[in-house]
Amino acid sequence: MSDQSPKLSVWMITYNHEKYVRQAIESVVKQVTDFSFELVIGDDCSTDETLEICLEYERQYPQLIRVLQRQKNLGIHKNLISTLDECRGEYIALLEGDDYWTERSKLQKQVSFLSNHPEFVMCYQKTWEINELTGSEKITNEHDNATMGMSELLERGWFMRTGSLVFRNGLIKNFPEWYYHYPSTDYMLHILLAQHGAIAFLNETTSVYRRHEGGITQVFQEKQVLFNQQKHELLETINRYLNYQYEKEIRTHQKEMKYSSFMITLRHCRGLSDVLLLTKLLPYVNLWKIVSRSVSFVSRRLKMRV
Repeated sequence: MSDQSPKLSVWMITYNHEKYVRQAIESVVKQVTDFSFELVIGDDCSTDETLEICLEYERQYPQLIRVLQRQKNLGIHKNLISTLDECRGEYIALLEGDDYWTERSKLQKQVSFLSNHPEFVMCYQKTWEINELTGSEKITNEHDNATMGMSELLERGWFMRTGSLVFRNGLIKNFPEWYYHYPSTDYMLHILLAQHGAIAFLNETTSVYRRHEGGITQVFQEKQVLFNQQKHELLETINRYLNYQYEKEIRTHQKEMKYSSFMITLRHCRGLSDVLLLTKLLPYVNLWKIVSRSVSFVSRRLKMRV
């Protein structure tokens, strides 16, 4: 890489990813492009060997990799933003330290697309999602539209996997205060970016997204009802931030979260507090939807037995 600013920066954060980070870094190093790029790694004081592994690669690829060493643990929000501030590229590609890319031309294809389509501020692709706890695997975003925007983000929620995303750098001048109060950073980043233009879906599978014990998403799922409550409150803040332009989409999303909380609580009901929560959520739940999904679930199970 020359002394000039690279065309693209890979924005990677790590924390206790020693089991996975080699594969993540290798998938970046192997990218084939006709432009220069850099890998900026923000390690948030990992307590395992993650930092040592990252420094090993920095020594091996000094023109490509920069590792940011923290004096103290910053937390995910500050680590993310501090690492982004160090990214010099015109474009940003996201990759967390426990995921990896499977296609060597991934960056080339996405940068070429954005260069030729200035109306889009970001693009994403399908992802191979692996749940290491259950052994299940699936391809995400199989039926997404080629173009979408803020309305889809607010109505659907989080659907773009981190490692599949490339976006234009410099669009977010300052992160609003509410960004720091939401436990998952990706979704809010998508909303901030979508204020500036359209989102493109490129129908290829180029990355792997892991769900594993200790992963951020997995931790949140274990406390999904509380997570939904926090997200509901934050969407109210987003609604005000966007001057109530997407009221309908936000209400649809909130209703779906209440349905999710109702079903989780119903499956794991253990006492009076859960019963009271079910009663509180019941007015927001479509009972016919519950019956329909339950019948569909039972039908699938019976077919599996046959």
